[in-house]
Amino acid sequence: MTEQSASNIDPLVNEKEYGQHARAIQKLVQELGVPDEEVTRSYREILEVLIKDAKVRAFLPIIVSRIVKERLKQR
Repeated sequence: MTEQSASNIDPLVNEKEYGQHARAIQKLVQELGVPDEEVTRSYREILEVLIKDAKVRAFLPIIVSRIVKERLKQR
């Protein structure tokens, strides 16, 4: 993950969560072969929506990754 794309999710999460989300984004980039910036942008859009109502934030990387994967595969 580039420095710029990493800072795109930083304000939404704490340090521990940041590492989890960063790893999820890297995995998506590798799996899908989609540019880092595109994955990060899509990931952040979905994370912003879901994080507001999340009661168990530990599951967010899994849920967001699934949605991003579906979204990017459909393009």
